[in-house]
Amino acid sequence: MSFCYQKNYSNPTLPVDEAQFYALVRAGKWNENIDKFRETGDASLKRKLPAFIFQATFDATTSKAGKTGAWRKQAATLLTGLVVMDIDHVEAPKGVFDKWGLGTDEHGFINKDAARRILLVYITPSGKGLKVVFKADAAVGNLIDNQHRMAEILGVEVDESCKDASRMSFICKESDILYIDKELFTYENKEFAEKYNAEYRAGHSGVTQTVTLAHRTDKQTAEQSGNLDNHEVEIKWRDYDIQCIIDKRYSAKLPCAADSNRHNESLKLASDLLVLFDGDRKLVQRILERQSWVQEIIEERDENVAQTVASAAERMADREKKYLTQCPSKAMQEAISQACGQSWKQITQGETTDTATIGEEEIEQWLWDWGEKIEALFPYYPALQDACKGLKRNQYPAALIVSGALMMTLMTRCTYRFYHRPSKLRRLNASALIIGDPASGKSFATRLYEFLAAPIVAADKAGKDTINRYREEMKTKGANKEKPKKPKVVVRVHPSRTSNAQFIQDMVNAVENVDGTDMQLHMLTFDTELDNTLSVQKGGSWIDKQNLELKAFHNEEDGQAYSNMDSIMQDFNVTWNYVYTGTPIALKKKVNEQNFGSGLATRLTCIPLPSTHFEMMDLDEEVDEDSDNRLLEWAKKLDKTKGELSIKRIVRTMYDWTARRMADAKDNESKADEMLLKRCAYHGINYSAPFIVMRHWGDLHQEGDYWCGEFETDEIDDQLAELIVNIQFACQRHYFGSLAEKYFDDKLRDASTNRRHRQRTIEDFNRLPEEFSIDDVANSLHLCISSARTRVKRLLKDGAVVKCGEYVENGACKHRYKKKAVLVF
Repeated sequence: MSFCYQKNYSNPTLPVDEAQFYALVRAGKWNENIDKFRETGDASLKRKLPAFIFQATFDATTSKAGKTGAWRKQAATLLTGLVVMDIDHVEAPKGVFDKWGLGTDEHGFINKDAARRILLVYITPSGKGLKVVFKADAAVGNLIDNQHRMAEILGVEVDESCKDASRMSFICKESDILYIDKELFTYENKEFAEKYNAEYRAGHSGVTQTVTLAHRTDKQTAEQSGNLDNHEVEIKWRDYDIQCIIDKRYSAKLPCAADSNRHNESLKLASDLLVLFDGDRKLVQRILERQSWVQEIIEERDENVAQTVASAAERMADREKKYLTQCPSKAMQEAISQACGQSWKQITQGETTDTATIGEEEIEQWLWDWGEKIEALFPYYPALQDACKGLKRNQYPAALIVSGALMMTLMTRCTYRFYHRPSKLRRLNASALIIGDPASGKSFATRLYEFLAAPIVAADKAGKDTINRYREEMKTKGANKEKPKKPKVVVRVHPSRTSNAQFIQDMVNAVENVDGTDMQLHMLTFDTELDNTLSVQKGGSWIDKQNLELKAFHNEEDGQAYSNMDSIMQDFNVTWNYVYTGTPIALKKKVNEQNFGSGLATRLTCIPLPSTHFEMMDLDEEVDEDSDNRLLEWAKKLDKTKGELSIKRIVRTMYDWTARRMADAKDNESKADEMLLKRCAYHGINYSAPFIVMRHWGDLHQEGDYWCGEFETDEIDDQLAELIVNIQFACQRHYFGSLAEKYFDDKLRDASTNRRHRQRTIEDFNRLPEEFSIDDVANSLHLCISSARTRVKRLLKDGAVVKCGEYVENGACKHRYKKKAVLVF
């Protein structure tokens, strides 16, 4: 095995043989990513691709996170004798390749020796570049020397950034491979490795043969400004050329005299470099003095660069008094991402994200995936299809949650038993927030509210009219006249601008006797502007509802005892469902670092609405009222349901799901995941219940005005509940993962005990081959056989692997397993 690959930045490298090579270039997922990247130009799609490292394999080292593996580090390089040459900005790469005549007797204008050295040529993921992998010649020099020599033969220009041995080459599609020699998978050049291993481990990857310089084009020579000394003694930051990062930082425009910003930019750059190089002032001064604009002000006014660095260091010291850790500026972090292909946090902390956090790109992809799964359930839940009418697939999760919240409010007279304290009857409670940028399509929620809340709104009309008449009578009565008695009415829908006194009065009034038991019906609040809701509820305790929001999720007991005459004095259970739409900024005001410990985050169902990416909505000129009418009819039916729901199977499904996720959290030592998943099962049950009831409506019977009865749920209902609980957990980690991590980190810091949380389940899964046995799991993950068997059972239950065969060993029949899906948790 002559080279290796890296699946993603958070995993160590793994060796590549011919089978693994073709498995990667044929994988549908990666081929789709490449096609989308060429279509959209979205660089994040390319960064998700696995990558080959043809030039080297690596000794085992320990990552920043404490994990041992063959990490892609220049200091651990073991050269293979292969060289990779990048040819960028080629409009017709196939045409360039055809001129070389590889694989033919003619060889184009390439000499036979050079042709025999080339082992692989493929079109890069951008579609506008070529990768050439060939055998190194130790007599020519190191990797970059060999590239220059081959570039001269092929008549192309070299990408100078490919001189490092740890440089990655993103994979391609099989159809993009223009030439391959099977010697690629077995080739090894020990002579080359012995000669140059030590140099590369020491960070010396520059040109060694000055004769090579003569072969560069005028363009390349001009780009390097003839400054050979600087090139030879290039300064590395964590195996990356710091000058490349600085060039990216100022790629748009260099500081100049006309902008009067050269000194200020020198100060900013010095501050960033002090963070990167751990406060090494002399090294930062050397780097600073190499910048062209700094050289200008040195010549013009004898700029004291040492003083600039000292000033930056003083500023850093002042900041350290306030903040425990320091980060480079946002501009420098963006430059690091562009130059290195990884974020500053990924490079310095050895992980892709906070372990409990799901990034923006990932959640956007999952919204599409969840949309497809929701669409697959349309035949079983027609009302769900009506709720999603007119929306794009990645908006279906939001429609599912909004419609589910409104429907369960209609089913306020229904109960169920949870696996925790099953003796207590639970209510269907919803605290839903739909989060998206302005004009991202949140208005669909208004349509759902209009039809699904219609029965409650209609029932409230009589109560509102009665209260308004009472207030008019109170105005007309004289001071000494007998006042009319305040009527006791039921009003359940309340706007955001409602006083707590009125809200609580209406809540305790909304009582109905159901089968001999008094039930307090749910209040409902719907608002399309979460920012507005937060603003109008800032008036003080008379209107702030955070305490009620917290207690509504479990219908906890509350009470009030004010001295004013308008406030009732009694204890009550909070029964209130609310649905808001708002922006990410509004969500940060509602749930932030200061109030995260209150537990509101795990009670909320926060669903993102993705960016529209400059796409227009579909032109809709037809008036289709059928789906609206069907929603209205279902709303009327659900408003007349009562009794205990027979959903024991769904509760057991949620218990099993939570147990699997809790085991994952334990493996990952993640207190954040443990906190976020504890209430997820409630969300899975509550939001699926209305759709399950509608699906089994035929099993219900009518008692007076209400519908009730038992029904049997099945695996389709399990799928819906599991889909909802997966959505909830992923979205919680997306919005609140970082806050949860920080909450526990701060808690541990207060106790003087710091411990990192590492997400090992995904890494362990990725380390397994495509097909494996329980013995393979035990050997690969260093587990005992019983623990390995338990781990595989969890993977089977989650649908991540399937049984693919059997074999006999020592007289015993054993199973083989095959990966089926990407592990999410």
